[in-house]
Amino acid sequence: MQIRDSLEARGDAKRPTPESLILLVEDDFVLRSSLSELLIAEGFRVECAADGREALRRLGRMPSPDLILLDIMLPHLDGFELRALQKRSPLVANVPVLVISAYDLDPQSVDELGLPPPFRKPLDVEKLLSKIRDLTAA
Repeated sequence: MQIRDSLEARGDAKRPTPESLILLVEDDFVLRSSLSELLIAEGFRVECAADGREALRRLGRMPSPDLILLDIMLPHLDGFELRALQKRSPLVANVPVLVISAYDLDPQSVDELGLPPPFRKPLDVEKLLSKIRDLTAA
């Protein structure tokens, strides 16, 4: 798996310790676990949600995440619906979101929700980490 290979290739390289909290919303257990492991190894704090409803409940609690890493195709409440609800909640409306998806997404729908271009699965881990670092930098 690309994510695990990237983690192993990094070895003991010096990593930043941003201490930023990332809410990882992904229904695929293997990808969620691998991404979580990678992000923790990079110095981030990670909380996971397996579906949109679980993520929405988490967004209602403090502390607010510094970033949401969001799959679009989720059970119960998809990523577009979750993002629309997030934007209406003053406590978390300004939390940046990065989308990950295995599907081509309608650019207009992505733009209407104020989202940057999605990261396609299989993920380019280095580009994803670079963008996460940019968005969580103090």
